[in-house]
Amino acid sequence: MTDGHTLEGELALLDRVLVEADIDGRPVSFRAVVVRICPTELWLGLASPDGRLETMAADQTVRLTVSRDDAALASQSRFLRPLDGSKMRVFAVVWPGALERVQRRAHVRYQFDWPIHFRRLDPATREPRGPVAGGTTVNVSAGGLLFECDTPVNVDEELELTLPLFGGDGVKMLGVVVRVRAADEGEPGRDGGLDRTEAAVKFTRITAVDQERIVRFILLTEHRRREAVPRLLHVRASEQAAATRLAVPREDE
Repeated sequence: MTDGHTLEGELALLDRVLVEADIDGRPVSFRAVVVRICPTELWLGLASPDGRLETMAADQTVRLTVSRDDAALASQSRFLRPLDGSKMRVFAVVWPGALERVQRRAHVRYQFDWPIHFRRLDPATREPRGPVAGGTTVNVSAGGLLFECDTPVNVDEELELTLPLFGGDGVKMLGVVVRVRAADEGEPGRDGGLDRTEAAVKFTRITAVDQERIVRFILLTEHRRREAVPRLLHVRASEQAAATRLAVPREDE
């Protein structure tokens, strides 16, 4: 359950904000900080110039997620304008009105089912050992993930994980298992069986660039999935119409 919070007392200068929007039908995100709080506007600044701001349309809908130590506060707003000319680092959005507490953790988690590969780290050498095992993610964030697998894992085990991306590329990170639910301790897995283990992993080594790549990849994948549904329905409707035409006898037959 979410609980609403007014912005008064919630936002402050230098608060970290994830700004999400669509540009030319593709989901994009910007990591910004609050640089000025005005009565009707919120000014946000980027660490480095980003030319994509030039393609943002006035009054375009954006989603704001403010990081907190124990939560993420989210709200919908509208893009207004860039504020520093060609440098493309500072921009204004409409005062959001209200924030909702959507997570009690530092990173927003995305429900996301995708293949994941992992190997255990040797406690002495800190090098990967043993065969590569596979599983499927349940949810992913920039700070960790939850996944299901057929291979038993234990709390406090350190893993090298690989999340494959499009084009054969992938993100590698190290993590520690912080929670495990064995097959006989909980509800059936998503495939309806009790033969899978669910493990929560907190990343212990991952670059900021790879964190951003993971978030962008998830947003792009979900956008493609949403686009694919209408196309599939259209194809099925066309096939059904064609089958109906073939099944109706002509008058000269």
